[in-house]
Amino acid sequence: MFPVADLMFDAEKDYDLAIVLSDRDEFLSDVMNAVKTERTIVLTSRGTDVNVREGVIYYTYARNLENSIYFMDFIERLIFRIFLGGYITEDMEVILISDYPFKFLLEFQSSAMPFYRVMNELSDIVDREVMEALLKIVFEIHLEGREGKHIGTLFIVGDSEKVLEHSKQLVINPYHNQDDEIRSILNKENWESVKEFAQLDGAFVLDPQGRVLNAGRYILVDPQVQTTGGLGGRHLAAASITYTTSCVSFALSSSGTIRIFRNGKVVLKEDLN
Repeated sequence: MFPVADLMFDAEKDYDLAIVLSDRDEFLSDVMNAVKTERTIVLTSRGTDVNVREGVIYYTYARNLENSIYFMDFIERLIFRIFLGGYITEDMEVILISDYPFKFLLEFQSSAMPFYRVMNELSDIVDREVMEALLKIVFEIHLEGREGKHIGTLFIVGDSEKVLEHSKQLVINPYHNQDDEIRSILNKENWESVKEFAQLDGAFVLDPQGRVLNAGRYILVDPQVQTTGGLGGRHLAAASITYTTSCVSFALSSSGTIRIFRNGKVVLKEDLN
């Protein structure tokens, strides 16, 4: 057994978020009684039938060998998914407690996570709020897919005039002459139309404030740019346009991996599965 009393944490400290990995009712209840927090997320392989208090947010995961061997990678993916769900914001005090597959306790500031570091580094090109909205839109595109299949897509943000110079329109631009309020991805009411247009061949082009200028744009690839093995035309376009211009690109593969490119290189890679 792994009693909560054995955990080395400050019982008087207030946390903004507690994340608990366990299937044991008693352990979950003890943690929630012991840890002072505004919100608790339970990660369990049993689903929401775990007998704990109401108001807890549940995530269900599969206990498998990969999650056990690559536990820290699994934890990073988990935290990124919680961020995409809107439960983590910057500068939160977070405590993570696990009793399976490892007895593990971690206290951290949310701003220390790689995706926040990258967003800070890219904020000279793209507004932070725009990046968060884009990541969440991409996540929804991956989850929902189209006609039962996962799809990939590409968003290019910043240095719009040069991006348009190094690309051409494949189809009629659905955003031509549209009002700014319809173009903005900061308005969640526009996300459904963005997800529909993600089925078009080509890329979205956005300005740094998150207004969609074009959809269905073909990127002219610089012959000097290459990608690592296994990446296809979408990622080559994402690398090339960031090498040729001062923009940032967000490439989603149909397999569920998002890569953010700047200066022709991947600066963030996250698995959405």
